[in-house]
Amino acid sequence: MLNIKQKPVSDFSNDLIDLIKSLEQKRIPTKYLYDDIGSKLFEKICDTNEYYLTRTEKKILEENSISILDVSMADEFLELGSGSSKKTKVLILDAVDKVKNFKYISFDISNKALQMCHNELKNISNDLKIELIQGDFFKELNVLKKSTKNRMFLFLGSTIGNFDNDTAINFLTSVSKVMNKNDTILIGVDKIKDNNVLEAAYNDDNGITGEFNKNILNVINKKYNLNFKKENFLHTAIFNKNKSQIEMYLKLKKDQKIIIPDGKEIFFKKGDKILTEISRKFSENAINEIFNKSSLNILKTYSDINNYFSLYLLNKYTY
Repeated sequence: MLNIKQKPVSDFSNDLIDLIKSLEQKRIPTKYLYDDIGSKLFEKICDTNEYYLTRTEKKILEENSISILDVSMADEFLELGSGSSKKTKVLILDAVDKVKNFKYISFDISNKALQMCHNELKNISNDLKIELIQGDFFKELNVLKKSTKNRMFLFLGSTIGNFDNDTAINFLTSVSKVMNKNDTILIGVDKIKDNNVLEAAYNDDNGITGEFNKNILNVINKKYNLNFKKENFLHTAIFNKNKSQIEMYLKLKKDQKIIIPDGKEIFFKKGDKILTEISRKFSENAINEIFNKSSLNILKTYSDINNYFSLYLLNKYTY
């Protein structure tokens, strides 16, 4: 039976205040990309030819699954932002063979993603225990109970790239605080590479990424009773070389006035660009600095042959 534990995702009033502040700065928080429709669209993006991240990370997992399990000595997984768990499945299959009554915990903001996760994993083994938690893990790590087992946290897909430096350090520091001394964390990190490869990954020929990006307007319209017109926007994604990050925007094709429920109005002009997501690409030095400042220590690094993508297995510093 599918049993999803509901956590209070956030406070509506505070979220609306945060959204208004973001809109005034021509931004929309990335979390609104991942409603049920957005989660489905993202799964489609992962299957596009241009989006190298998922297949590259999956191959690294397939080639190094046993090593990851041996080094981590994990007998429980807790995945933050699991999506459908297709990539993680290879690790789970090997873990179930090694550990009796293995437990996998999925923590995701999207109910649809958790349903897909359950469908992906439910027939693996009667010995696999699955726990599904719906909530905003970025805000609600405190709901996680410490485990008596050797828990491996998983933070895959280069989701770390959606955060600026300070936010990434604060988040990983929060994770390290809920880790026991024998716990580990496996983090997926996308690396700096050719600009054309990067920009193509976020501008697929079939327009799925554009549909995914524009869906964010449907999400905030529905949740906050706003009046964004999706047809007035173009999807665009560019690589900002100075900041070493992909920047995904919605560009206005015509002027639009947005009316907030409290009567406030926000004006956007033709040509304005609203930032919906960043996806940072890391050098070795840049990611090492983040880990060091988050009290995390690298145990082992796994990379593909082109060094497009790396998985870092870490534990927390013990002083």
